[in-house]
Amino acid sequence: MFQSHDHHVKDNVCLTRSPYRNGKKLRAVKVYTIAQESKYLLIQNIPSIAGVVEQLLPYFNQYGNIEQYWRLDGYIRKDSTQDDEFFDTILIKFIQIQQARNAKCHLDDMNFMGSILHICYAPECESLDDLREKLNERRTIVQRKSEMNNYAKRKKSTMNTIRQNTPKKQCKIVYKQSTLIPKNDSISCPTNTIESPSLKSFERTKNEIRSKMREIVQKSNLIPIVLQQDIKKRKRLQI
Repeated sequence: MFQSHDHHVKDNVCLTRSPYRNGKKLRAVKVYTIAQESKYLLIQNIPSIAGVVEQLLPYFNQYGNIEQYWRLDGYIRKDSTQDDEFFDTILIKFIQIQQARNAKCHLDDMNFMGSILHICYAPECESLDDLREKLNERRTIVQRKSEMNNYAKRKKSTMNTIRQNTPKKQCKIVYKQSTLIPKNDSISCPTNTIESPSLKSFERTKNEIRSKMREIVQKSNLIPIVLQQDIKKRKRLQI
């Protein structure tokens, strides 16, 4: 007979956690240690209906292959607020522990046939081989992450040394006098200039704009004379 433990009981949601650590969903436990995690998942509050377990297993198969599952008959919870006769409990074993993590994260507190499922880890079901495999996997993950962190630090330090050793090139591009400034005004420009195709095209477009502006100014000077002649003609016609 499978015994009930304290960590099988669903805890209340933590309301005193800092806002930046709450996340999108309020939870009772935010982080589990490697000792608390397991390939074994205990699923509670399943409606006691014929064939309901076969309908529930495809939800868990989405996150990984299930190695084996057991129906726990006569399982009594410590917080038995409801009638346990109308609810079943099953124990699922995944092939990898990461699959069990994903299934618990996404399917916990899911509404299944009008009942809210409660999923928790069951590390007490692990054998010595399962425990050894879990610890070795955790050790490799920590080692890989530490190597990645050290590589990033070494890369950053090498980039900083390269930047410090390379001389800074003081290169300035000087443009000629703008069209908005009169020709008589003198502008003090540095002697070191760089000629490039972009500067040549800039000079070409600048000269075109200057010629068009001169034409517009010449036409604008003729407009007041034409207006005065039209006004004199209108006065004569009125008389």
